Amino acid sequence: MTYGAYAFDDKGYDFSLFETTRGTAVPKEAPKKKRVHRNRNNIIELPEIQVDKSQRKKHNVASLVIGGIITAILVFAVSTVIVGQARLTELNEQVAEAERTLAHSQSIGTQTQAKVEAVLSAASVEEYAVNNLNMVKANSRQKEYISLSQGDKAEIYMEEEKTVFDEIGAFFSSLWS
Repeated sequence: MTYGAYAFDDKGYDFSLFETTRGTAVPKEAPKKKRVHRNRNNIIELPEIQVDKSQRKKHNVASLVIGGIITAILVFAVSTVIVGQARLTELNEQVAEAERTLAHSQSIGTQTQAKVEAVLSAASVEEYAVNNLNMVKANSRQKEYISLSQGDKAEIYMEEEKTVFDEIGAFFSSLWS
């Protein structure tokens, strides 16, 4: 049948089933499929040779060795990282302890320096010298200036061998002084 410009042969839906014509045609029944009897337990029996082959796993020696080596490398790497982190933590704790000790030592050093400056200030030294030691400041008459314009000199004194006469002379000269 054709409706308009479209032909409905085997494509799409069969609209002929929905037509309202009365006829004596008997609807077609779909052919029945034959039932296949299956074993209800779904058990497949295999000969013993095939059973043995399917149960055995084939291990490749090379893949086992490579897998073992890779596993050993990974275990070594992970353990190295763990040990490194533990050592790093210990070193950080030692650094923190050293910094605390340094800060404490610097505090004690600052306190000691303040005490020394308080005791040995210029004013306190001058006061001690004037009051306890009866010292006075030097005036301009007591100051002597030396000149080094002639350059540097070096003199080496060597002890001469003394004779008996030199010692007798030294003895009498010591009596006179």
